[in-house]
Amino acid sequence: MTDKKISIFSFTKKGGEINIRLMDILKENNISSYTLEKYLTDERMRVLTDLKEKVKKHFSDDAIIFVGATGIAIRSISGYIKDKFSDPAILVIDELGRYVIPLLSGHVGGANELAEYIGAALGATPIITTATDINGAFAVDVFAKKYDLILSSRKLAKDVSAALLDGKPVDIDSDIKDIDVSGIREKLNPSHSKCDLTVRITDKIYDENVLTLIHKDLYIGVGCKKNTDIKKMLDFIYQVFRGKGLDIRAIKAIGSIDIKKDERAIVELSNSLSVPFYTFTKDELKKVEGEFNESDFVKETVGVGNVCERAVLIQCDKLILKKTAKDGMTVAIGRS
Repeated sequence: MTDKKISIFSFTKKGGEINIRLMDILKENNISSYTLEKYLTDERMRVLTDLKEKVKKHFSDDAIIFVGATGIAIRSISGYIKDKFSDPAILVIDELGRYVIPLLSGHVGGANELAEYIGAALGATPIITTATDINGAFAVDVFAKKYDLILSSRKLAKDVSAALLDGKPVDIDSDIKDIDVSGIREKLNPSHSKCDLTVRITDKIYDENVLTLIHKDLYIGVGCKKNTDIKKMLDFIYQVFRGKGLDIRAIKAIGSIDIKKDERAIVELSNSLSVPFYTFTKDELKKVEGEFNESDFVKETVGVGNVCERAVLIQCDKLILKKTAKDGMTVAIGRS
């Protein structure tokens, strides 16, 4: 348990002692610790004044831990709760350190995992209430988090969990060679019967009734004329991906030549997809080996005859779509 932003709140003398122990247990993380002024016994602690304001400030943290009554925790977080896919892990520990209770984001936010970790260190009992955990059932959201996969549909994810809890079979398979689910498949559908629900680990597009766990393993190289319309660029990329049957959410990074680092259409594409945009010099791109569809015009303009294909292969080792062009825009796609 490292490199997380975690805030801790305590309200009593004994709670402060647990607070200090938690700071030691979680010392590999970025900790913000608060308690009432009269219980400040450690220089790492800060004075707690307005609890709700402090909770609001830290609600973007990875986890918030309350050492005290669950009622205090619930009242202080009630105005900021959104959903389990965006809320931080919320935990409550009694002031004697006997029980650790994950209140919110048990799976996606990691509250259950954190409760188990803290419980082992404190000698406390984790109180886990999540249905899939207590029934020992496969939890698709936990699996997705483990492999850094994106759930294509929250509704379908809930349907899969409900089906498994009802003892119904679910079909699962993987298009990603590094993620083997053969053992899980046998567990979820031991009789190999026809299933109403299907799960696929993939970077491809499936029917909307299939829950896809999207693996971000695609890289694109792009180019465009100066001042290309942003919407036009977005539509172009979406069209190319749909045509190839690839899920655009599987893009891991965008690459281009350095003279395009401030090109608004590409910058906005990066922002829209929430992926990094890397640029490379013409000399770096020239060093990329391979057979490319060269353009004399592009070579005269930027110094290298093919930007998009080279910008893919400088990021990954396999080109799966060569340069595709439309109205002065180009894109190539690769897979890691």
